[in-house]
Parts: sequence; structure tokens; C-alpha cells
Amino acid sequence: MGNLPVKYPELFAALGRYIAKQGLASVCVMEFENGVIVTGSILYETGESMNRRIETKILSHDDLKRLVKER
Repeated sequence: MGNLPVKYPELFAALGRYIAKQGLASVCVMEFENGVIVTGSILYETGESMNRRIETKILSHDDLKRLVKER
């Protein structure tokens, strides 16, 4: 499990809530030594059409602990 401060079931439940709250789709989660990177796309309207932009968030160990506690 590397250096993550929480267990995977808790981590992915918290990440799922975070991803839904952010409105992300087509999501990729990558673990690295200091936390996780979450990348996904967001659909947004610009008057006459829908557009998509890519959002990338880096979540530290402290961010992950906070997300798990938020339930």
C-alpha cells in the first residue's frame, strides 16, 4: 500500500465522494509517494454548446486524511 495514511477501501470511498462532488467523469487516479493524482473531465455549457475541460488535482496525505474524515 505504499505510504498512504489510510486503507484502500476508505481511500476509494472518499475519492468517490470527492470525484462526484467535483463533477468529474472519465477519471484516472494515480498513486504516488506523496499522495494521489486525480484527473478527470468536466462538461460545461458555453451558451450554445457543451465543452469539456480536463481537471487535475494533486491530493497530499493530509488532503486524503481530511477527505476520509468528511464522510
